[in-house]
Parts: sequence; C-alpha cells; structure tokens
Amino acid sequence: MTPAEPQAPAGGDPDDALTWGDEADSSHVEGPAPSARVRRVRARDADEADDAPDEADETDDDDDDGPAVMSSGSLIVHGVFGGVFLLWAAGWIVAVGDFTNPFTDAISSVMWNLGELFAVAAPLAWFVAVIVLVPTVRTRRRLAVMALGALLVAPWPLVIGGPA
Repeated sequence: MTPAEPQAPAGGDPDDALTWGDEADSSHVEGPAPSARVRRVRARDADEADDAPDEADETDDDDDDGPAVMSSGSLIVHGVFGGVFLLWAAGWIVAVGDFTNPFTDAISSVMWNLGELFAVAAPLAWFVAVIVLVPTVRTRRRLAVMALGALLVAPWPLVIGGPA
C-alpha cells in the first residue's frame, strides 16, 4: 500500500494557510487603532499660542475611541496583584483556623464567624471592586489602589506571627 499524494485544498493555493489575510478575508479582524488624540493646550500656553494659531491645538472629542486597551506590562502587574490578593485570602483562611472563638452566646458567635468570613473574602472583594470601579484608562490610579488594598487587607496576624 502506497501513501496517497497530498492534495491541495479545493479552495485555492495551499500557501494560503500561512498568511494572515487582509481586509478582503472574511475572518480578518482589525485590532484597536492607537489613539491619535492631541493634548489640550493649557491656559498659560494658550496666551503664547494666540499669535500663531495651530490646527494641532484642537481636540477631537467627538470621536469614539472604543474600549481602552491596557499595555502588556499593565496586564502583568494586574495578574501579580491578583495573585497577591489570592494569597492573602489563603493566608486569612490559615489565620482564621488559628483563632478560637472567645464568646459563648449565640449572637456573638455568629458575629465572630461572620467577621472571619469577611476577613477571608476581603482581599478578593477588594480586587474585584477595583477592577469594576476604577476605569481602565486610569491605570496608575488603579494600580495604586490595588497596592493600598494589598497593605490594608493583608493577613497581619499571620504576617506578624504573633499569637492569635
């Protein structure tokens, strides 16, 4: 039995699978175009620019730039913070296991257990809240709020190593 000769697809050239295609290709998708917005002229610079008006001073506020795109570095830092908050939640699980409930009445015990649950959920809730509430275009502010949250919701009893 001899192997069959490879057949070219009926649709065209066999080298088509090695190309990315162009606008005529039905599966072609254009990525977001970089924003070409021009910065606004400040008030003190506007006085100097009054002598020679320049078309570059105008902004294009009517254009919709579409969704904001984060850089690769920003995505990596977001992933690192996500991992840190996940580790903090695991740290709270370990720290909560070391705590003993000092209360005997039912209401205080329920409140103690609820506090332990909130302690475990706080790092994850902080991360999700920052992702949802802080816009993507404010990357520095978003990362600063995540850094602040990493300090605030850290499992300090576990980090310090004191008695629970």
